[in-house]
Amino acid sequence: MKRVLVMIVALVAVVSAAMAEGRVNPFFRKGYTADVQLSSTDINSFHITSSHGYGFGNGLYVGGGAGFGAEWESADVSKAPHYVPSLFVEGRWNILDHKISPFVALRGSQFIDLTEGAARYGVTPKVGLNIGRFSLGIGYSIRTQRENAMQVSVGFTF
Repeated sequence: MKRVLVMIVALVAVVSAAMAEGRVNPFFRKGYTADVQLSSTDINSFHITSSHGYGFGNGLYVGGGAGFGAEWESADVSKAPHYVPSLFVEGRWNILDHKISPFVALRGSQFIDLTEGAARYGVTPKVGLNIGRFSLGIGYSIRTQRENAMQVSVGFTF
C-alpha cells in the first residue's frame, strides 16, 4: 500500500512540474541526452542508474550507462544486502513529441554481485510515460541466476 501511495504522490508531482514547463519532449532533441533513474524490481531491491547516449531527433534514443543497486534475498532487510553494480546498453522510442508522451524501451544489462562474486545478465523490456523531463516506467526484468520480476522506475532527463 505504501508503494502505491508513493507512486501516486510522485505522479502528481511529475504532472505538476510538466504543466509548468513549456518545452517539448527532450527525447526529440538531436544530440547528447542523459538521464538518471531510480528503480525497484520488488520490495527487496533498489537500483540507481545513469544513462548517456544519442537522441536522433525523431524520438529514438540509443545509449548506455552504469548503475549500482542493493538486493536482499528475503523480506528481512535486517540481513546484509547483495551489492550489485551494473553496465547496460539501451534503446528507447518516444512516440509523441509532446510534453506527455508514451515510450517503449529495451535494456540489456550485466550485473556483478559483489557479495557472491558472480556475473549475471538481464534484459528488461519497458513501457512508460514521459511527462516533461520526468519519466515513469514499468517493465519486466528477466535475469540469469535470479528471479524474474516486475520493475517500476522513476527518471529525470537532462
